[in-house]
Amino acid sequence: MRPVILCGGSGSRLWPLSKPKQFQKIFSHNTMFKNTLLRLKSDYTPPIIATNIQYESLVMEELKALQEYKVIFEPIKIGTAAAILIAALLCDEDEVMLILPSDHFIGNLSNFYASAQKAAQIASETNSIVTFGVKPHEFNPEYGYINAVYDQQKKYHIVRSFTEKPEHELSNDHYWNSGIFMFKARRYVDEMKRSAPRIFIIYVVNIPHHKRDFCI
Repeated sequence: MRPVILCGGSGSRLWPLSKPKQFQKIFSHNTMFKNTLLRLKSDYTPPIIATNIQYESLVMEELKALQEYKVIFEPIKIGTAAAILIAALLCDEDEVMLILPSDHFIGNLSNFYASAQKAAQIASETNSIVTFGVKPHEFNPEYGYINAVYDQQKKYHIVRSFTEKPEHELSNDHYWNSGIFMFKARRYVDEMKRSAPRIFIIYVVNIPHHKRDFCI
């Protein structure tokens, strides 16, 4: 699977700290971005990192320990959907992509690796977009929620809907939206063409392949 790490956020909620959240040392002596890199298993395909050009020095400092990677430098903030689209264009069509925020704390790595393995299998076999939900231990109106029901036959949850920052507590079949996703590159490109044609035209149709020099 191909990890794609989203590292372009401004992290403004931690103001007045001068660096965005992903470049802060919050839970350990490493930055959250570096901990995300360290989380990647050796059998994963080398990662793609999507970030803003203003964070170039911060990102490249953390990448010194890696031998292989690709970095997408955004000259302006283009948004998550477009950043993932560019990453998908750098992958083989049937390659399974693991989309990861760069500022997450994951306490149980064994569970994460097992979930990633199962998600990769589902994405590969069914050509589905797979999302990772977290069972909430409290209600938080600042989080996004996934409404999902378990399918006994398929042995995984089927997503019904997403709710962004609800005003009131939700039922037990709702999970925190972790922002972690998995899908085949081709499936994402096709979905963007269908659901977000304007973004698709800007980044796929209007930019010739030889002009896509976003990355190193």
